[in-house]
This record gives sequence, C-alpha cells and structure tokens, in this order.
Amino acid sequence: MKEKLDEFSFKELMAYSIESEKQAKKFYLEFSEAALGALVKGRFKSLANDEEIHKEELLKRYEEKFGTREYKVPDSDDLPPHESSFDFSNAKNVIDSLEKGIKNEENARVIYEYMADRFSNYSSFFRYLALMEKGHYESLTEELALMQGEIKEKGDREDKEGVRNFWASLTSYEDSAFGDREHMR
Repeated sequence: MKEKLDEFSFKELMAYSIESEKQAKKFYLEFSEAALGALVKGRFKSLANDEEIHKEELLKRYEEKFGTREYKVPDSDDLPPHESSFDFSNAKNVIDSLEKGIKNEENARVIYEYMADRFSNYSSFFRYLALMEKGHYESLTEELALMQGEIKEKGDREDKEGVRNFWASLTSYEDSAFGDREHMR
C-alpha cells in the first residue's frame, strides 16, 4: 500500500484521513447504539470520541496549511475503503463488522506511519495518531476474540440472538458492572 500512497499529495492524504476519521466515528456510534450494557456501549462511544478528536486535529492542521476546512477526498481505488455501516442482523454480520473495523484501524495506522515518514514537519503528530490507531486495532481484536470464543463456547447460534446472548451474559445480575439487565428487554 505504501508505494501507492506516493501518488497522493499531502492535501489528498489529509482529506482522505479526515474523511476516514469521520466515517470511523459513525461506525463506532452505530455499534454502540446496537450494543447492550453500559460497558460495551461506553467502549464504542469512547472509540467514536477518539475518532472525532482525530478528525478535529487533522482539520486544524488542514486549515492551517490550506486556509480552509473544506476538503475533497480523492476518488481512487488505490486507497482503502472507509468503515462500513454496522449491521446487527446476525452474529456473523457483527463479527464481519468488527473484522472490517480491525482492518480499517490497521490501514489507518499504516497510512499515519507513512505520513509521519514522508511529511517530517508533522512527523510527531502522525506517529501519535498511528499509535492510537494501533490501540484501537488491538482493542477491537480482543473484542472480536472474546465474542467469537463466547458464542462458540456457549453454542449460541450465529444470529442476532447469539450476539444478544453474548452481550446479555456481560450484564447478568451477578456482574452489575456491565449494566442493568432490565434495560435490555
């Protein structure tokens, strides 16, 4: 991917990154709305908040450099796609959505590391964003592994009920840290 990034200007890569952060926020907010339990909802709201902060910080630098906050995303198949909408219709779709989120966080990390190397006057900024995206990648990877393991272990079906059962198991009366079970009914 890095070789293909050489074809894009700083302005184009910034516009792409701003839009990526905007779409990531939307992705995580949709996930949090579908999730059950305060901790699961909070985790994805926190990820959405991180993406909003990233977007705003990118926009500040974009405006500083180009005198505007209006940006145009390059239309190219050489850049990875942005996050997809969350689909909660069954467990397979939830798992697929998490896998897409993981891939998108890895793409963001690679792009920010590339930008840190290529645009030295913003090196520290992009390295820090890359570090944050790496943390998101690791968090989502752990979330996915936990969900897959729990659904498989309990023999839950791979449908919407299987995901609800997984999230409901996190919010049992015995473990009140995850929220109120009555709220899920």
